[in-house]
Amino acid sequence: MLPAPILDIVGLRKAYKDNLVLRGIDLQVRPGQLVCVIGPSGSGKSTMLRCCNRLEEPSAGRIVVDGIDIMHPGTNLNQVRQRIGMVFQQFNLYPHLSVLSNVTLALRKVQGHSSEEARRRGLRALEQVGLSEKAGEYPAQLSGGQQQRVGIARAIALEPKVMLFDEPTSALDPELVGSVLAVMRDLRAAGMTMLVVTHEMAFARAAADHVVFMDSGLIVEEGPPSQVFDAPRQERTQTFVSRYTQGA
Repeated sequence: MLPAPILDIVGLRKAYKDNLVLRGIDLQVRPGQLVCVIGPSGSGKSTMLRCCNRLEEPSAGRIVVDGIDIMHPGTNLNQVRQRIGMVFQQFNLYPHLSVLSNVTLALRKVQGHSSEEARRRGLRALEQVGLSEKAGEYPAQLSGGQQQRVGIARAIALEPKVMLFDEPTSALDPELVGSVLAVMRDLRAAGMTMLVVTHEMAFARAAADHVVFMDSGLIVEEGPPSQVFDAPRQERTQTFVSRYTQGA
């Protein structure tokens, strides 16, 4: 019997005035899964992801995170967001704060941990992403890949139930992508639940438990990587995947 989903999206719709960006998304992510969302630009992937912690306000639908309906008017959104780690395309680090201070800021200000406890958890998170030795440095002293790994450390330090990644490697030079993907593989091996919007097809194929193909605001196809990449059922998926295969 499958475990209950830790993230359950039902009938999610998002419109900007007359522009319907999400047309009814149903998606479940179960504990420990790595789910990769692929598809062409403008298909609604990032909008869907940002609705999962209400950085974008859904127009309709239901989103349940760790048993809590985040669309319910009585839900404390700030508390729920502490269960949902978010890693963005841009690193969003504070340039005037050290690496460790960037990682521990929310631990102290949002979760109310003591400076000592925040430091302990922050250093542990930096160790997980291979950056313990950079704790005292500043973002400008780091490569883009290292800055993104600090962003990941900041998110995992809060010990979230699920991690959302929005194109985490798209702002990186090609030679820096591998270090970030390696950290994500390590998180998966450690049991972290992750929903990843990505254009890194080789990563999705090799690392994901489940792949979702979106186009025009809909989930066109989903399944194990072997099915979506090697035996897609839908013509739109076949066309998208064949472009990747030809370019690979």
